[in-house]
Amino acid sequence: MTLMKSLLLGSAAALVTVAAAQAADLPTKKGAPAAEYVKVCKINGNAGFIIPGTDECLKISGIATGQVEMGNLKQAWNLDSGGGLHAVATHTRSDFGMTSRGEVEMDFTSNTAYGPLLGVVDWRVDAGEGFKAMPAKTANAFINDGYPNQAYVQWAGVTAGVHDSFYDFIAGGETWENILSPEHSDTGIDLLAYTATFGGGFSATISLEDREAAAYAYADTSVAAANSTLLGDRAPDIVESLDLTQAWGGAHLAFVEHNVYQNGTPSGTDVNTWGWGGIAGLTINLPSLGAGDVIKLQGSYSHAAIEYSGLAGGPGWGANGNMNGNGVAYVMSDAFDTGAGWAFPTTWGGAAEATFQLTPQFSISPEISYVDLTWSKAIAEGNMYAWFGGAVFDWSPVKNLDFALDLVYMSSHFDVGLDAPASTADGFDGRLRVTRTF
Repeated sequence: MTLMKSLLLGSAAALVTVAAAQAADLPTKKGAPAAEYVKVCKINGNAGFIIPGTDECLKISGIATGQVEMGNLKQAWNLDSGGGLHAVATHTRSDFGMTSRGEVEMDFTSNTAYGPLLGVVDWRVDAGEGFKAMPAKTANAFINDGYPNQAYVQWAGVTAGVHDSFYDFIAGGETWENILSPEHSDTGIDLLAYTATFGGGFSATISLEDREAAAYAYADTSVAAANSTLLGDRAPDIVESLDLTQAWGGAHLAFVEHNVYQNGTPSGTDVNTWGWGGIAGLTINLPSLGAGDVIKLQGSYSHAAIEYSGLAGGPGWGANGNMNGNGVAYVMSDAFDTGAGWAFPTTWGGAAEATFQLTPQFSISPEISYVDLTWSKAIAEGNMYAWFGGAVFDWSPVKNLDFALDLVYMSSHFDVGLDAPASTADGFDGRLRVTRTF
C-alpha cells in the first residue's frame, strides 16, 4: 500500500512539473485594453467634455426655435422725396408672419500659466417671411446661409473677435421687439478689448469696436442716402466701461467716443467730427420675492452717435426707420446736411425691465422705455420721441423647452408732418415662440 501511494504521488508531481514547463513555453495573451471614457469638465459652470488626446474642454450647445408674429398699426408714415413725412396706406403691410432660427455654439477652453484660454463660436441661420421677418424686417421673405452671432477668443483679460459690445447694459430687453436701448448685443460686433479685474467685484474695460456695425443706421436708404454718404473708417468706436458685481446685484457705467465722417448733399461738404454717448445701469436682485427675481434700470445720453440712442437698433426704426414692419420712416443718421450746415442728433432715454419667477415653470418679464431725439438744426422730419412697453410670458413645462408669448405696444411722435402739424404712429405687436435648447 505504501509503495502504491508513493508511485501515485510521484506520478502526480511529474505531471505538474511537465505541465508547468510546457505552459512556460506557450505564448502569452494580453487582456483587452481598458475602455477610454470621456472625461467631464466645466466651462463657465456648464458641463463639457475633454476632447480625446488633448487638454481642451469642449461644450456644445444651441437652440432650435420657431415662431409666429402678428401686429397692427393705426397709421404708417414714409419719407417724401423732399425729406418730409407723409401718411401712407397701411394695407400694403403684412399683419402676420413666421420666423425660424437654428443656432449652434461651441465653447472650448484650456488652462495656461496666465489663466484659461477660451474660444467661442456661435453660428446662426434664420428663415422667415411676412410680418417682421428678421433680420431684414422690411423684406417679404428671407433665408440666409448663416452668420456669426459670436466668434471670439479670450485670454488674460484680452477679448478679440465678434463679441457683445462692452457698452451695452439692458441691450434689447426680454421681448422680441427689443426695448428702446442700445442694441448691439443681439448680434456681436467686431472688437478688440482688454478687461482688468480688481478686488471687491470691480472690473474695467477699454474696447475698440467696429464703427459701422455700432454707429451708423441710415447708410443707403431713402432720403438719408441722398443727403449723406458714409465715408471710410478713420477710427473705431472707443468704449470705456466700469462694472461692479455684488451679491445684491451690480452696476454698469460706460462711455463711447464715435467718429462721424460723412459727405453731404446738397452742400457737397464733408463732416469729420466726434460724437459720444454714455450709459448707466443698475441691477437689483430680489431674492426675498423669489429665486431669480431681478430688476434692471438704465439711463442713456448720446450726441452725434445715433446707434447709441436705442432708436437705430431698437423696435423697428432700424436702418429703414420702421415701426411694425414698415410703418414709420425717419432719418437715423449721426449727422444731416441741411444745406445751411450740418445738424447733429442729441438723445436721452431711460429703460426698466424685471423678471419675476412665479413658479419654477412660469415667469413674467415686464419692460418699459422712452427716448427723446432733438436735432441741433431744423430738419424736414422735425424732432421726435418714442416709448415702448410690454411683457414676456414664459412657460417651461419640461427641461430645455420654452413657450414664450410677447405682447408689446410702441408709439412714436414727430413734430413735423406734411399731412398734419404733427405725426404719430403706434401699434401692437405680438409673438408666440417655441424654443428647444440643448
